[in-house]
Amino acid sequence: MCEARFLEGTALVNYGDGDWDDTLQPADPAMRTRLVSSWTVGLAFHTFRQLTTVCRRVGEAAHANRLENLCARMRADFPRLMPGGIVAGFGVTETAGELRPLLHPTDTVTHIRYRLLPMTRSILAELFTPEEAKRHLEIIERELRYPDGVRLMSEPSTYQGGCERLFKRAETASNVGREIGLQYVHAHLRYAEALAKVGDAEGFWRALQVVNPVALVAMVPNAAPRQSNTYFSSSDADFPDRYEASARWNELRTGEVTVSGGWRLYSSGPGIFLRVVRACLLGIRESFDEVIFDPVLPSSLDGLVAETHLRRHRVELRYRVSTGAFSPRTVLINGTPCTPSRRENNPYRPGGFVVANTALESLLTASVNVIEVEL
Repeated sequence: MCEARFLEGTALVNYGDGDWDDTLQPADPAMRTRLVSSWTVGLAFHTFRQLTTVCRRVGEAAHANRLENLCARMRADFPRLMPGGIVAGFGVTETAGELRPLLHPTDTVTHIRYRLLPMTRSILAELFTPEEAKRHLEIIERELRYPDGVRLMSEPSTYQGGCERLFKRAETASNVGREIGLQYVHAHLRYAEALAKVGDAEGFWRALQVVNPVALVAMVPNAAPRQSNTYFSSSDADFPDRYEASARWNELRTGEVTVSGGWRLYSSGPGIFLRVVRACLLGIRESFDEVIFDPVLPSSLDGLVAETHLRRHRVELRYRVSTGAFSPRTVLINGTPCTPSRRENNPYRPGGFVVANTALESLLTASVNVIEVEL
């Protein structure tokens, strides 16, 4: 099904019925087959890589080999979406078969220079090289990070007075919230996850705090009061209409405009937040018959203690952090050193400890087990 939607002569899947940001649905239905979303390509690549691992685990070698070949083709074609070494939000096919970038510094149609989603997904999918990941995180820091989090695009889509020209909702919506206001917490959490992937402990911790509603004003001084015990979907700029938002957009970056929390208890959002805390901050991930210890903690969290369950056992996690760090130096379980079978693969930094479940079970013998992780 996916291969049937590839642009001719490539392994780049076409836009079809859309990608994650449904405000960017093309106004021209014919664009669905001519347009490519870099985020969709990155997500498909990530999915196929993970499915390859599953196929290997269950002995489906033929399927695994086919998926690996597909990933190799996608990786080889992805640079077509990165003119000048910067990933475009979209590529649109021209008559000669070339891909013209949209949402890119060379884009003279939308005048939107950068799009967040393909940058963070390409890091999480390990589609970027280390140099490309570093370059794009620098772009995000410079162009997309605001006091209340990272935004989906460097500029809002031009409001067309309710008339569709290029994109549907982005050009017709009068409300400045959610995708139009461009700070969507789901996407911000993927950015936080990307920071953990590369080992930026300080940036990762800061990114988690600016979307945590507890004591938010301490981190985001221009935040309006909002419910502190409920997840919110977005951070919405307090502009009365799209015209004023366009004219005063830079004030949002400088923190001169108040920002309010969007929808509460929104979709899977709280689950994404908690997963990032457990899997990336505390660094506990269970995968098949293994557990990975891979915390990313700033030095300010030295001495952190957390309680959770691991392999159906109650555990107390204790962390020692000498500097803002990642990747364990030692792991003790109830005072006994836990020897990893290997380190997890990570192209951007040393990976975490991978420990077999059988080795863990032999050490998790107390009613409350103490796991000490030193970074």
